[in-house]
Amino acid sequence: MITRNIRSLKTVMVAAAFLVAGFAMPVLSRASIDGLQISKELTQDYDTHHFNSGYHYYAWMDAGSPYAIVGLEKGYRIIGPYWKRVNPDSPRFASLVNLVEESPLEGSSTYGAYILDSQNRKIGTWYSSYMAGAAVNDRTRTVSISLDHDWLLN
Repeated sequence: MITRNIRSLKTVMVAAAFLVAGFAMPVLSRASIDGLQISKELTQDYDTHHFNSGYHYYAWMDAGSPYAIVGLEKGYRIIGPYWKRVNPDSPRFASLVNLVEESPLEGSSTYGAYILDSQNRKIGTWYSSYMAGAAVNDRTRTVSISLDHDWLLN
């Protein structure tokens, strides 16, 4: 009797494990699609104005205020109307980075993240306090950033 109950319990546990795994897989896949890998070291590089000389940099600007900075390997380009290319060697760029750092979204902190392509290769950087996702089109070498726009409603 005890052996039969143990076998039944094992069967139920194995079935439950497969069921949980089946529900978890879409969640895990979605988490990896966002294309960003948060990095404390990268955050520190932005905070101390250490930039990759092999990247082109863009600021997401709205009404003259920067909300995010993106650096991309040369050969990649960002798509979207609010992205403006900026020179990382200019005093204006340092000022934009400082404004992004000093003006985080309420309840958030500014962070750095690597932008990953479909092979999980680091092809760029993200710096902002906004939650975002990145989609990289390897064929056209374009990057699209999607932002959580809930802050617009406040």
